[in-house]
Amino acid sequence: MEFKLTKTDRLIVNAAAKDTVPRALHCVHITKGRIEATNGTILMERKYHYNGEDVLLDVWDIAKDKGETIDIIPRVQGTFPDTQTLYPTTEPVFKIALSKDQIITALKCFRKQEGVVKFSFYGMEVPVKIEAHDGEVKGLIMPMRVNWRDG
Repeated sequence: MEFKLTKTDRLIVNAAAKDTVPRALHCVHITKGRIEATNGTILMERKYHYNGEDVLLDVWDIAKDKGETIDIIPRVQGTFPDTQTLYPTTEPVFKIALSKDQIITALKCFRKQEGVVKFSFYGMEVPVKIEAHDGEVKGLIMPMRVNWRDG
């Protein structure tokens, strides 16, 4: 069986665990309608046009393959956790939109030793405070105006 994974689809590999234990978290999970990965701390998924049986792909196999088509035989054995139950089902307290590029730029201002970064949210139209756990570095990220559509 073959899958065509675009470069965009392959970005999900960044969320997969780099350790091989537990094995399933070291994989990208392809299931009906989505491709997903987790390292146990973060979970990321992207819509993916697929309607077959669940498949696990080893992240190293994906990284080695530079072509657009990945041959996934043999499949990785294991069971990926049911991640859909992790998503909150209640209404959010508030929503805020931030620029991915601005978040990355702000995070680059921290040293590697400042591994914990605190985000403080004050409201939808108020800047988000970002600071190192020890208080050495701090700053603000301005919110963006977006049209919120749930879906």
